[in-house]
This record gives sequence, structure tokens and C-alpha cells, in this order.
Amino acid sequence: MRKFALTCTAGALALTLSAGGEFVGMPLVSRAQAQSSNASAPLSMPQLQSLVAPIALYPDSLLSQVLMASTYPLEVAEAAAWRKSNTTLSGTALDDALKAQSWDNSVKSLISFPDALNTLGSKLDWTQRLGDAYLAQPKDTMQAVQALRAKAKQNGNLKSGQQIAVTTDPESNIIIVPANPQVVYVPTYNPAFVYGTWPYPAYPPAPAYYSGGEMAAVGLLSFGAGMAVGAALWSTPHWGSGSITVNNTNFNNFNHSTNSINNMAAEHVGGSSNWNYNAAHRDGVPYSNSALNNRYGNPAAQSQIERNQAQHYQNAKSDWNQKATPEEKQQAQQARQKASSDWNDSHASQERDSQQKQNQQRDSQQKQDQQRESQQRENQSRESRPSHSGGFGGGHMGGFRR
Repeated sequence: MRKFALTCTAGALALTLSAGGEFVGMPLVSRAQAQSSNASAPLSMPQLQSLVAPIALYPDSLLSQVLMASTYPLEVAEAAAWRKSNTTLSGTALDDALKAQSWDNSVKSLISFPDALNTLGSKLDWTQRLGDAYLAQPKDTMQAVQALRAKAKQNGNLKSGQQIAVTTDPESNIIIVPANPQVVYVPTYNPAFVYGTWPYPAYPPAPAYYSGGEMAAVGLLSFGAGMAVGAALWSTPHWGSGSITVNNTNFNNFNHSTNSINNMAAEHVGGSSNWNYNAAHRDGVPYSNSALNNRYGNPAAQSQIERNQAQHYQNAKSDWNQKATPEEKQQAQQARQKASSDWNDSHASQERDSQQKQNQQRDSQQKQDQQRESQQRENQSRESRPSHSGGFGGGHMGGFRR
């Protein structure tokens, strides 16, 4: 099982990885951290479009909750593994089972949309990069989504139908909502084709998850069974600022139905509010951006509100650990092991791809160097050869002679 370590200003902070509320001391280490934790330059628009390509055509509410959930990658991994082990649960039984879990509500909400959850859970390295991109560049990330929606629409692959309604707002942002507000269809599509010819070969679109194991039809959106919404969707994107607006009534209803008293998030007051990231649910996964590490990875820099959230989260885990039955603890252990294995496989695959790319770049550079050296030798050889043409001074072979 791969271990992860989190480096903080005050030294290495031993955090815990939880599954279903149970937790165990486990330092969190990421090989990718050594390569990327010092990165601070913002991602370009081509890079951002590559990241959001698999989800840009999701209905707005689902898209916003996917972005929120992606900021908690290990909880996504645990939730995806847990859902695969509890496929028969539905309705009230599913809500009751979720009450034992201490995941963030954005992660819990995706339990109702297994295809969306599996898209995140099957490519955990991409999920981490997506969440970090949104945390660091929320407005740019939303603009990347809008740019891809425009491409899909221009190519005739995004339009209203029985499953979705596609409109524009006064600022010309493309809006996607369920055709029936009570039923959400998660689109399946091939990001490499649905937007037309991909314009950024250096940054190909991130691959999507296909529930049937087959590539979606080229350039087409397909839809599986519709999922009843209930209170599972409670947010919408704010395209101008990049923030996410929470429908407080729906959030509070979902919060009460899927959380125990100890796991419950604070009530949201008023009609709506802005979503705020809760670093306590990060479970120690390092950020790929040094600015994010400085902001969220350093306990000394956290606000009192953030520290209170972390304490509340740890109390909820401890309470569950004391009260859980042996069967619940066994399920939690299995989910944690599956999440760790998936995470390990995802990073191993990325590292292999990265190493292959580095090898190709090295071979290409060596070939260029050899060609350049060969050309230099050829030029030097030409310069050292005596000229046969008539030269100034009429000397030997047309050149000067002493």
C-alpha cells in the first residue's frame, strides 16, 4: 500500500486516511509532490481545457459539485470504492448508510450519480489536478468549461433534447440544465471528438470514464438512465467570478438526510451562499501548487474557522470509530484498501507515461544534438577546404600564399 507524506511549515504532520469514518495513522506521501509541489505558475487555457474536457458538458449543478468533490481526491476514491461494494442500496437505505460516512457533502452527493463518481474515481491523478486547478484558478477553470461548450455547440454536438436543455444567459454563457428538473442524465462522450478537432496537441483532453467499457460514439453525447435528483444537487456555477453558489435549502435538506448528528455540516442560513473549501477533508494529500500548499497545507496559516472545521471533522471520525460495529469497520477497511490501491495504480500509470514521455524527449533531443554536431563538422570541413575559384591576389589556388 503506497504511503503518502505531507510536509508542513512546522514539520511533517501525521494525518490520517479515513474510510467510512474509521481512521488509522498513515503518513501520506506522493511521488508527484516532489515534481510538482513547487509549481506556482498558473495553468494556461489549453491546459485547463484539457483537464475539464471530460466534465465540461455535464449539467451545471452536477458540474459544480464535481469540481467541489475533486478538491477532496482521497474521499472521492473511498466513496467510489464504497459505492461499488454497496450497489444494491437506494433511497432511504442509501441515505441511512451514508450517515456513517464522514465525507464532504459534495462527495456524498455524487453517490447518486455513479457514472460521474466513477469518472473521478477511475483517474485519481487527474481528479487531484482538476481540484487543484479549480482551487487555484476558479475563474479560469469556468472559462475553460465555457470555451469547450462553445466548441461542442459549434460542431453540432451540444443541443437541447429529451435529457438536457441548452440555453445562454445574458452574458452569453452556455447553460446546461436537466430537461426535467427532477431527473438528471449524466452525458457520456468522447472528449477527443465531441469538441471537433482538438486544437492543442501538446495537451490532449483527459480521458473519460465509460461505464460500459467502450468508447462513446465519435462526436456524440449519449445518456444512460436518468437519476432522481431529490436534494442531491444543491449548487450552480457562477460563471463570471468562478465561484459556486449553494442553494441553502437543498443543501440543508441533503445535509440532514445523509449525515448523522456528529457528521453534519453547519446549517447554511439564507436563500443562498458561496461554497467554501474545507481543507480538513483533504486527508493530507499534498497540493500540486506551492501557493495552495502555503494557503491550505500549513496549519499555522489557517484561519480559526478552518481550524474549527478540522477539529469537528476529527471529532466525527473519532465518534464513528468508537461506535462502529465490527462489520462496519471491516467495510471501511476494505474501502480504504481499495482506495489506496486505485490511487497507487493511477499514479503508477501516470509515472510510466511521464517516464515514457521523458524518454521520447531525451531521444529526440539526442537526435537533434547529433544532427547539429554533424552539421557543424560538415561546415568546419567546408571552411577548411582550399577554394578552387579565382581569389583576391592571384595566389596559389586563388588564395594568399606567403
